[in-house]
Formats: sequence, C-alpha cells, structure tokens
Amino acid sequence: MVKHHLMNIRFVPTLTLLAALSLGSAPLSAQVPVHSRLVLSGSCSGCDLSRRDMSQLTLKGGDFTDSVFNHSDLSGGEFDGSNLSGAHFRRAYLIRASGRDVNMSRATLSGAMLNQASLVASDMSNADFRGADMSDGNFTESDFSGARFINTQASGADFSGAVFTLSELDHADFENAKFVGTRFHSAQFGHALVSGAEFSDADLSGADMSEVRGLTQDQLDRACGNHDTRLPRSAMTVRKCPKTETLAAASPPKPIPARMKMRALDYRPLPDNRSRSRNNVRGAIDAIDRALDLLPEDSQSTTRAELLQSRKHLVGVLGQL
Repeated sequence: MVKHHLMNIRFVPTLTLLAALSLGSAPLSAQVPVHSRLVLSGSCSGCDLSRRDMSQLTLKGGDFTDSVFNHSDLSGGEFDGSNLSGAHFRRAYLIRASGRDVNMSRATLSGAMLNQASLVASDMSNADFRGADMSDGNFTESDFSGARFINTQASGADFSGAVFTLSELDHADFENAKFVGTRFHSAQFGHALVSGAEFSDADLSGADMSEVRGLTQDQLDRACGNHDTRLPRSAMTVRKCPKTETLAAASPPKPIPARMKMRALDYRPLPDNRSRSRNNVRGAIDAIDRALDLLPEDSQSTTRAELLQSRKHLVGVLGQL
C-alpha cells in the first residue's frame, strides 16, 4: 500500500470521538461523528480521498498536489495556503468552502458545487470548471488564466480584480456577476450570458465577445478594451484601455516538510438522520448530473434548463443540511 506523508492530523469533535492513531507504518483508523472537523496538514501528494464525507475539513498550508477528492463532500472546508495543484474535485461538494492564497492551478473541478464558496487571491490558472456551479461565490483577485468555464453556473458570483487571460467562457452563466477591475485579456466568451453583470474598470483587451448574450452598451461604457476586442454588434463601442504592465506569474508554493506517515485514511462519520438526508440529496443531484451527461454539451433545450433548475434547488437544500 502506498504511504502518504502528513505533518499533522487532528480531529476536533463536537460530539463523542473514537479514534486510534498510530505513527510510522501502522495503519490509522478513526470513527468520527458527523459534526466533527477533520484537520489535515503537511504532505499527502497523490492521496485518494474520493467519495468521502469530510464536511468542514481544514486543509491549511497542506500539500495535496494531484490528490483525488472526486464526489467527496468538503462543504464548509477551509483551505488557506494549501497546495491543491492538479487535484481532482470532479462533482465534489465545496459549498461555502473558503480559503486565501490557495493553489488550485490545473485542478479539475468539472461538475463541482462551489456555491457561496470564498476562494480569494488564489491561483486557479488552467483549472477545469466545466459544468461547475459557482453561484454567489467570492473569487476576488484570483487568477483564472487559461481556465475553462464551459457551461459553468456563476450567477451572482464576485470576480472583482480577478484575471481571466485566455480563459474559455462559452455558455457560462455570469448573470449579475461582478467583474469590477477584472482582466479578460484574449478571453473567449463564446455564448456566455452576462445580463446584469458589472464590468466597471474591466479590461476587455483582445477579448472575443462577438457571440456573448445579454451585453449592453451601458456595461461597455464602464469597461475598456483595445482594437482587438470583438463585440456582438458593430454599433457597440468600448473605450481604449491605458497601457498596463504585464501581469507577473504567480509564485510557486513553498515546499512543506513531511513529519508523519500513514498508510490509509478512513473517515466515515457515524450515520444519523442528517447524514442520511445529505446522502439522499447528493444521490438526487448525481442522478441529475447523469441525465445532463446524456445531453449534448452545447444543448440549450428546455430539458437542460429544467434539470439545471432542479439541480440548483437541491444544491441549496444540501447547503442547509
């Protein structure tokens, strides 16, 4: 069995805790009630933590490069300063997750739920957000350069001060989103929806908005661009941006020493009514996701709209459990 290296593992329970911890090569096992908080830090690169209920997980300053969190429940998790570069969060639950200076570059978050998440001043360059739900989230000052937002739901999200250089935004829903001071250098908007979005001081230089939906001249009057900016209609105009310095590359994360070893992590909350309810809701969301997978990726049919509406409702229910 592959060994994973960790600096520190702590369980902070709100109810009874039954745990057995062993260092070195001995296995680690624990039984933790639903309302407990799992605290991990250190190095666990490539760990498989998929399909686990780890709500309110704390990963502060940890190195989890290329680890797998697919289908896991990380709702309310804290990720300050963590290195999650290349990690997989496919259809993971990150509702109300928070963190500053998080490295999620190259991460896969397709189908993930980041509703009301707050991941600010973080590196999300070249990440995959296809089909993710980022509604009402706070992603200010984060770097989304080269990221893919195809069919992403991000209505009401705040991306002020963020960077979307060379990002793909086709069919993303940015209705009523905030892009104050956001940079979209050479971004491809495709058929993104931007009705009611705030573009004050946004830099649209080189951005292709020729097929964007919901854009008005009033929105453009608050932004700027250049001669390479493509707009939906020839009558639309955008003022020229002043010359700015090239954005500096993000600093690489600092290495984290390993001080503890473990063979496996088994985090299985004791079942109760709350956990069963969460499992039922997650099961319904997974069923909707499977139905969406059967539809063409660029489909804008009534069926897709109804499924997305039902999914959004269920995500809201999950966030209250």
